[in-house]
Amino acid sequence: MKQIDNISKALTDFRLAAATQVAATECGDYKKGNNAFDRIIKILKYLKELGKLNELEALLPDSNIGVRMFAAYGLLPTSPKIAVPVLKEISQREDIHSLTAKMTLEQWEQNTLMYPF
Repeated sequence: MKQIDNISKALTDFRLAAATQVAATECGDYKKGNNAFDRIIKILKYLKELGKLNELEALLPDSNIGVRMFAAYGLLPTSPKIAVPVLKEISQREDIHSLTAKMTLEQWEQNTLMYPF
């Protein structure tokens, strides 16, 4: 895995990893999806260590569902008022990503959501 060395690059890599993860989920490529998810988590850890998770807000209007969903997930601990509406919107879709958003919100509301970052 490449080293992350600045916020702009981290956000670019996050966008790519999130888009890759949802595409892999849609076509059933769990190995590719898992690798992309690991990269997402690494970037979230990096941003958290810098106190810059709020930088993910810039990704919320992205056209890619994965970018929006994972950015909202990363923002939940620090900015739930911003993140929850995004996840609620995604949960209304009729695809696999709606299930992910629904489960994330359910675990968030039950205070059982695990953060590996």
